[in-house]
Amino acid sequence: MPYFEHKGIMIHYVDVDKRKDKTSGIPIVLVHGAGSSHLAWALQLQVLAKEYRLIAIDLSGHGRSETVDGKVSIEEHYAEEVNALVRFLELDDFILVGHSMGGGVVMSYTLKENSLKPRALVLVDTAPNLDVSKLRKGLVKDIVEDRIFLFKSEIFANYTDTYKIKKAEDRLRLANPSVMQRDLAASNNFDISDRLGEIDIPTFVIVGENDDVVPPAVAKKLEVALPRADIAVIKDADHAPMQEQPVMFNILLRKFVFWISENT
Repeated sequence: MPYFEHKGIMIHYVDVDKRKDKTSGIPIVLVHGAGSSHLAWALQLQVLAKEYRLIAIDLSGHGRSETVDGKVSIEEHYAEEVNALVRFLELDDFILVGHSMGGGVVMSYTLKENSLKPRALVLVDTAPNLDVSKLRKGLVKDIVEDRIFLFKSEIFANYTDTYKIKKAEDRLRLANPSVMQRDLAASNNFDISDRLGEIDIPTFVIVGENDDVVPPAVAKKLEVALPRADIAVIKDADHAPMQEQPVMFNILLRKFVFWISENT
């Protein structure tokens, strides 16, 4: 399994490329949200890797990556880990995709002076201010809804791919609750609202129609504040549309990547 070393710890990532023509397409780097891992993108790695090189990181303390001691920040720790991954793989042309906290990570990465700028961003159910006091009710509701979904799936033996991913992520969070606590603390200190105008690259904002954590109205404000952004609302999706409505999510991501490759 691929790892790279960053500041004395080993960071895990997956690099999936099933293209027949390895010279076609723009690499896509995927960054998961709080308490999650590269597994969040399983339904993209499975399908879109036939057309693109997909790279998904496990941020420190998540998935198979080693952890760092003490508190972490989105800007100084997680964004730097993405920076280290990009440099380790020697990527010079790529698209960054971030979900929830991962959206904050990729925006922070893009704002860093020492980072190689991506061709475009995809921001999934995220916001420039991740103040937990504002998100708490939505987070609690999202957790409850996921529990109900898992319970119903098990009762009716409806073991879909979405169920398998959510179940795996649920096990990870229960096994190491300190990871989620650390991520929430990092999110609570994250606010780049006054710097959004500096992100002057094409950006695609995606949000679930029923997201209680980052509602579509909040995502719309993000789209308006960014200089070169468009937005899509995915029907019948909550806070993780790439898992809950993977077919539509993959269609939208594919169309955006194609547009970027043809027009930038």
